[in-house]
Amino acid sequence: MLFGRVAGAAVVLAPGGVVAGVDTRGAPVGTRELDLLDPSALVQRVHGVVVSESAASANGVVRWLAERGHGFPVAGGVVPIVCGASVGGVGEDVGYPAGEAAVEVAVPPAVVLVGDTAATVVVVDADLDKAGCRRVAMSAQDGLVRAGVRVPSTVFALATGVATGVPLDALCTAAANDVFAAAG
Repeated sequence: MLFGRVAGAAVVLAPGGVVAGVDTRGAPVGTRELDLLDPSALVQRVHGVVVSESAASANGVVRWLAERGHGFPVAGGVVPIVCGASVGGVGEDVGYPAGEAAVEVAVPPAVVLVGDTAATVVVVDADLDKAGCRRVAMSAQDGLVRAGVRVPSTVFALATGVATGVPLDALCTAAANDVFAAAG
């Protein structure tokens, strides 16, 4: 996984794809491709998740991935699957610069942006399916509440695919703690 951060956006890129889940509360704005994360959806992996001040930033991440040939293979090329949430709505596309800034480093366990809404990404070392990732995202919402973040929110959970043997309950507790620390 790659992680990039610029003013106004943070992006987690998984050129080979990563399993993800999502939980939303309230009425978040500026979300993208959340339905693909439902366990019943055909798409099993995403290539990027972006949280930003602007809903337009996901477009830049898609462009960055496509230029490098990362995405779901289709006739004539690839379609990068990028999920996202913004905390403000409209604004400048800073997703491409975030992709440019992305490097292969230890991805922070949680990234939280708060504006009119909250957008969060949690990464866990585990081999989970989409339902397990969604459970982690649901638990991570508790970290926002404990930190006093009481606006509509979207939390994405990504599993690295590394089987660590850590039980799902422990992953959920860790995610809530990581989000609390990142939001506090």
